[in-house]
Amino acid sequence: MVYISINGQTVRSNAKNGTKNPPIRIAKTRSDSNPQYANEVELVGNARLVYDPEKAIMRCGARMVLVADDAKIIS
Repeated sequence: MVYISINGQTVRSNAKNGTKNPPIRIAKTRSDSNPQYANEVELVGNARLVYDPEKAIMRCGARMVLVADDAKIIS
């Protein structure tokens, strides 16, 4: 299972500075301290979008995540 979220700070920084840093965060667990980052990800298997307005789902503070069986980093 993988947890996929978007790093909003990276998206804003790319827009402001004209950079192309990967903003998609792929974690193997909710508290993964060494996630991978990508610009494009292909979902493998089943997936669901989860939102919790009351508390962070992930250690990084994300309140909305895509939970998939697996993911393949394209770029």
